[in-house]
Amino acid sequence: MTEREYQKAMECFTPSPELRARVQAAAERTEKPRARVRPLRTVLIAAAVCLALAGTAFAASPGLRDLLAEALGGFAPYAQEQDGTAYTWNGFEFKVLSALADENMLRVYVQIRDLEQRDRVNLYGESWLKEGPDLGIGNLKSSVETTGGNSSTSFDHYDGETQTTMAVMTVWGRMTEDLSGAELRIDTAQNMMDAPSKAAVKIPLDIELLHSRTLLRFEDTVLDGARAEELRISPLSVTLITGRESWAQWPRFDISFRVQLKDGSQVGTERESASGHGTYKTSDGAHHLAQIWNFADPVEVDQVAGVYIGEEYFPVK
Repeated sequence: MTEREYQKAMECFTPSPELRARVQAAAERTEKPRARVRPLRTVLIAAAVCLALAGTAFAASPGLRDLLAEALGGFAPYAQEQDGTAYTWNGFEFKVLSALADENMLRVYVQIRDLEQRDRVNLYGESWLKEGPDLGIGNLKSSVETTGGNSSTSFDHYDGETQTTMAVMTVWGRMTEDLSGAELRIDTAQNMMDAPSKAAVKIPLDIELLHSRTLLRFEDTVLDGARAEELRISPLSVTLITGRESWAQWPRFDISFRVQLKDGSQVGTERESASGHGTYKTSDGAHHLAQIWNFADPVEVDQVAGVYIGEEYFPVK
């Protein structure tokens, strides 16, 4: 296996059971088989959705509106409303509603409606297996040479009456400092895998970054066999940066993070293992690995007193 092949493989999530079933069903069809596998796509059925609804210009069904308002929680001040312009393709209607972003994580919330009323956005339906659209995000700028990252698309809540669903597209590890020109890309799964820059639909995104800051710098600290360098934090996520001695080095980081606030309360992450990752090379030729954990609730960075990495506490100086 070459380094390029390894990096490409490491950008993929392990497919969920639902996605594996979808791929198997597609492979077993004998008439007009369609490839439905995309390396950077993971279907997370129970993913939470964070989206600000107040004042938006889109029309959402009451069920979707209630679900999203409940899921928004404390992230409302950080959600950036998009213009909600409707784009149509292949009998679908797409509206980008809102987004959350820092340098290492970008989430975009998209309402998808089947204009042909053929049940093609129902995650459990055969029509979705055959014809469901695929999403990606492109034109992300970085001052470092990014060599890997990952993404996922989750679908939460399907309204059968309006044939509408909500897609949440998340990208991790692109080390982005500027989101001007960023776009949501939509096409078939095969086209998105083969030539994402030529996607059938490109929707411009208007997003300002929530900048992170360095919380800790490490000296002679080894975590999961990797040399820890820096811990960065934003209201949305925490990023652990480690040195990467070789391209084959890939720590698992199945460790938990908790942020200790000055008032004595703690904020955890949405999952114990890392939400996403990225690899990059700096101008001095050094290789680095970034592991990103999304917070379960937003964090006021100025109120952080320290952080627990596993059970070990690191105070902020």
